[in-house]
Amino acid sequence: MKTIKLSGIAAALLVALPVYAQDAQTTKPVPQTASSSNEKTAIKKAQDEDDDMEIIAVTGIYQADLKARAMERESKAFSSVIATDDLGNLVDQNVAESLRRVPGVTLERSEGEGKYVAVRGLGPKFVSVNMNGAELSGAGDDRKVGLDGITGDSLGAIEVFKTLTPDMNLNSIGGAVNVKAISAYDRGDNTLKIKLQDSYNEMREAHSPKFSIDGTQLLFDDKVGIGFAASYEDRQTQVDEVRHHSSRDMNFLKGGIGLSETELANAEEILIPAQLENRREIADRKRTNATLNVEFKPNEDSFYYIRGNYSKYTDDDIAQREFYNFYNGDQEDEVIYVNPQTKEFALSDIDVYNQYFIQEGETVTTNYSFGGENYFAESWRVDYEYAYSKTDDESVGDRRVQFRERENIVYGKAGRDFITAKVLTPSEAAALGGFELDPDNDVFAGEADGDLSDLSNMQYDNLFMEDSTRTDEITSFKLNFQKEFDSQFLNSIKFGGTYNEREHYRDKDRWSYTINADDCDGNETCIAVANSNITDYDYSVPAGDLFTYPLVSAQDVEYMVDSTKITRENATGGELSIDSTKEDYVLTEDTYATYVMAELQLSEKVSVITGVRYAHTEFSSTGFMSLENDDWSFGGEHTLDIAVPLPESSITYSEYFPSMHLRYEPNETMLVRTSLWTSYTRPSFKQARGYARFDDDISLCDPTTNTCYSEPDGQSALELQNYILGPDNALQVGNPNLVAMTSDNFDASFGWYPSKELFVEVAVFYKNIDNFIVDVSGIQMGLDELPLTLPVDHVSDFAIPQDLVINQVDITLNGDKATVYGMELSYNQFFENGLFWQSNMTVVSSESKLDDTIRYEKMPLPGQADITANIALGWENKTASLRLISNYRSDILEQVGSCPISADKNDAKACKTWADIYQDDILTFDIKATYDFNEHLSFYFDAINITDESDLRYFTGNDQSGGEILYQREDYGRTYQLGMNYKFY
Repeated sequence: MKTIKLSGIAAALLVALPVYAQDAQTTKPVPQTASSSNEKTAIKKAQDEDDDMEIIAVTGIYQADLKARAMERESKAFSSVIATDDLGNLVDQNVAESLRRVPGVTLERSEGEGKYVAVRGLGPKFVSVNMNGAELSGAGDDRKVGLDGITGDSLGAIEVFKTLTPDMNLNSIGGAVNVKAISAYDRGDNTLKIKLQDSYNEMREAHSPKFSIDGTQLLFDDKVGIGFAASYEDRQTQVDEVRHHSSRDMNFLKGGIGLSETELANAEEILIPAQLENRREIADRKRTNATLNVEFKPNEDSFYYIRGNYSKYTDDDIAQREFYNFYNGDQEDEVIYVNPQTKEFALSDIDVYNQYFIQEGETVTTNYSFGGENYFAESWRVDYEYAYSKTDDESVGDRRVQFRERENIVYGKAGRDFITAKVLTPSEAAALGGFELDPDNDVFAGEADGDLSDLSNMQYDNLFMEDSTRTDEITSFKLNFQKEFDSQFLNSIKFGGTYNEREHYRDKDRWSYTINADDCDGNETCIAVANSNITDYDYSVPAGDLFTYPLVSAQDVEYMVDSTKITRENATGGELSIDSTKEDYVLTEDTYATYVMAELQLSEKVSVITGVRYAHTEFSSTGFMSLENDDWSFGGEHTLDIAVPLPESSITYSEYFPSMHLRYEPNETMLVRTSLWTSYTRPSFKQARGYARFDDDISLCDPTTNTCYSEPDGQSALELQNYILGPDNALQVGNPNLVAMTSDNFDASFGWYPSKELFVEVAVFYKNIDNFIVDVSGIQMGLDELPLTLPVDHVSDFAIPQDLVINQVDITLNGDKATVYGMELSYNQFFENGLFWQSNMTVVSSESKLDDTIRYEKMPLPGQADITANIALGWENKTASLRLISNYRSDILEQVGSCPISADKNDAKACKTWADIYQDDILTFDIKATYDFNEHLSFYFDAINITDESDLRYFTGNDQSGGEILYQREDYGRTYQLGMNYKFY
């Protein structure tokens, strides 16, 4: 299938289709601000030549393409641009999806919606996102900023910079995205437009209305320009998901009940999933956006602005989940059947449970900036800006009920895009295992008492409630000076700096506990619900084939929560649970940078920008060591829940970043650029903050017998003080010692502009990355080797030796070196018959090296796609357009399994290359049609994801697993949009 996709795209890029261009007058819009050494003179000249110049609004595809090419060509750095006053001209629901047509740009989806941007095959963590040049805040643990909350109607342009000059923020190895607010000076005229839209999602079977208004106004003889936009959308979505456990590796399994010791010792081992979770997310997402951009040009030497953007995103989310915990049945006497040929298995003592989760969240992002620029002393310019960005993500009153039946017999099988689970009766299990079932001598030894053929056995056993707040706040100030020279070789010198303060914190209050009627304080309703099972409610199996067992209704969930939440005080002893503290943290990051750069004119056709930037970072974080268990409890007392604060972690690092950018224009139709530049990417908050979290299902070992237990087997809480934490527990740990990865970059491009109707560009690039950052799973590491010191002496319920070696540690590390090189091809052509063709392809290859104690072999750079391609084939005339848009991205290595050089490469337990996680390649097709009823009214229709593609992630696997094994699959269906635009003037 992959060969067909790649060959088809390669063939398509070689096809030349005729293209028509609208015969439209083109004029130079008044720039928003004079940003280069020669722009001020150019503006004056244009105004002197024709003070009454008519500004033509860009509306057609051809005109939008022309304006984008012009902006790219004039840019000091190599960039790609979406330039239009109506981003609805593409199949897009937000800014992130608008960017899909930019060369080398692809999307990372979240629940079926484009959200994060990758550039040149490098993932979102390599890409910085700015609004009007200022860094955007985001409430997640990653630095990547979601663009799904920004509507295209509020923007004037989107720039994607592939190279960065010293006066830019260099925190970006892959590229930088700058979202520019709607501007009256950019549009050059008074405008007002409204949009009405309705979209329909096949999977949700629901409609999603949207309304927006935007406009610009020039006042007081064009001394004041106002741009504004507002929008509201109520988006109904559904995503069906099948996934593996999020933090556990797959399990090794062999043998079966009835085998002799010799047969068991010689049995072939297989790899199976640790868990199956079937999940359905049903969301009602309301988005409200407002943008205001007020600009003031009192004279030709001064420019001032105030810009603000407000975004409110509410998410009323229902999550329905069905779990099969295969890792419960990992003891020898719980393995019923293993088939090494088909990789099928059957286990006893398996928990099967479902959850109904109701979440009501709200995310509010506020960005504003004010600043200006002034010319003085004939040849000097100063520009300055104060910017503020804050995101508050609040989810209050989240609640979840859980029904569970323990000790079931479960059959399982897994493949690249599926995990199957089925509960068996003892007779079915015996027949599968090839032994006879003796009712008087239970071969399952009490490990198969579950019976889901009777749904009344699925008991209400857990109540979950949570309040959570995340906040990310960025304050920045920048100041730049530029001196122009009347010299044959020196055009200008520019210098300045920026200062940023960032605070990012999370506060969570969570209660998750077993429901016990004794905690009801005699309340009869509470007692009845605490003792209830799923048949006591209005239950049903959700539509489709995702679920096997029924779930209760949302109304019943609310009734159960209201009836039993009074148990919280008794169940928790009036204290916050461990979950209320273990994920809490405070991060601070103060950075500053200074730079100096010069623009040289080597000849009439050759110019050079060169300079150096110095960047300094101070980072600190708080966090917890936590251990929470589901099975080690004694008489309702959860004595083994532990959350101990870690000492504050901090790190400081800084470096110089020189660069040189050459521009050569041999004639009016050709442009050649070459750049040698350096940049960096800081680790994400999750990667760099200090924390240590042991998996919820722990094992404790008796050091006298070397026997380990995953639940009490007659021990008392007092006896466990002589036990130690087992080596097979899973541990996730942050790494406060991470430093930013740095990159030496080379770029060269050739752009050919033979006519307005044809554009061809070829670019090559190379990146040499030091200290690249990679997430590693399942490595073996001693606690005394971790990048932070764990307060194990604070644990008194059992012992955690300081030198304990954990066999499954998930951690982020600085690798050694990585190299990335590739080629970017763009080809746009418009023909007289109305057809047009817009296409680009980026081909990338990479190689990275971790420390030999982690992974002995070289591998692709995590987060990098080998091939990305975008093709739009369409037709337009003065009143209508039709486009078929295709986007392709090859597979991506997301997470690396450990395989140290000392490990036996034939031992899958020591060399876990099978644990590498990839995101599968994806090819999508969208259709967009527009029709202009008259000069004011237009209609459009979009069909999105018409081939019903899914997002798939998988373990690489090996012979023992039968090949690739599913990690996560998301299905989100097709979406159709119908809308209208009305332009008042």
